[in-house]
Amino acid sequence: MKDNVIPFKSKSESLKVNPEQEITLIQEIRELLSEFHCNYPLVTKKAILLRIDQLTDELIFNKR
Repeated sequence: MKDNVIPFKSKSESLKVNPEQEITLIQEIRELLSEFHCNYPLVTKKAILLRIDQLTDELIFNKR
């Protein structure tokens, strides 16, 4: 999360992830989880959780 901006992607943009991209997705999820523990307003925490959910979906759907 840079400059308090969480990048969101549409589901169509996130098809076909290669192993390097998987590692990047996992790293981003870990970074967001560490950010979640900060003292942010509830709206920001919800946005972080939404982004984690999107990244998790990318990992899961591309494993099929």
